[in-house]
Amino acid sequence: MNERVVVVRGAGELGSAVALTLRRVGYPVILAERSEPLAIRRPVTFSDAVFTGKSLVEEITAVRVNLPAVTEILHSPDLPLVVTNDFPDFGFSIQTVIDARMLKDSGVTRPPDIPLVIGLGPGFEVKRNCDVIIETQRGHDLGRVLWSGSAAVNSGVPGEIGGESRKRVIYSPVAGQVRWQVDFGELVQAGQQMGVMNADEIITAPISGMVRGLISPLVNIKAGIKIGDVDPRGTQVAYERISEKARNIARGVLEAILIFEQDKNENRS
Repeated sequence: MNERVVVVRGAGELGSAVALTLRRVGYPVILAERSEPLAIRRPVTFSDAVFTGKSLVEEITAVRVNLPAVTEILHSPDLPLVVTNDFPDFGFSIQTVIDARMLKDSGVTRPPDIPLVIGLGPGFEVKRNCDVIIETQRGHDLGRVLWSGSAAVNSGVPGEIGGESRKRVIYSPVAGQVRWQVDFGELVQAGQQMGVMNADEIITAPISGMVRGLISPLVNIKAGIKIGDVDPRGTQVAYERISEKARNIARGVLEAILIFEQDKNENRS
């Protein structure tokens, strides 16, 4: 598998779960993340390496590197993470690109000269901007590998967890930066102050539960974006482990890659 280099675009929860799964089975994986990542479930994402240089998720560490240094750690136990808002020229062959940025934008284009491009969720259409899609919408088809058509349309409604959907998610009321007064894993009560934006805009807990998502305070936030998440299941939540949704999607990615490689080998013979 040493020649089957995979690039995962986006080091949020889904991209991190994909990178973990592929690295565990032996694929050389490179993470590419934007300069200001918008991930909120940061204990299970590699995106904080953008700011801190390293980020540990479960048993694997991602290390921020400059593009020329990628090959130095590509086959080490660590994952190289490159900070880029575009798709760079790595200087060597890439077999697979997984677009896990969750842009939900049909205008997304595929990087050139890549044998296999896998899109996660809305915005992707097979043969237009990807070769295969992994369904990300909760339900019976979650993690399903789609070799034709498009993913389910973005509903705009957060998935239901513990009986709550939209109410569990916190959105930025204004643009700026947030200073959190709570941490991951803490239990909060509905209406409790969780943080402050721009020194005067108070952020409160929408429901009671466990703090599961907090955007990095180093990110310059636009108004109306997702910045936090309170899980109503409380102490039942294993907030430091990849979610069942992310694991399903990651295993769908692995299935797609293995089918692609099997077809390629059969065509050669």
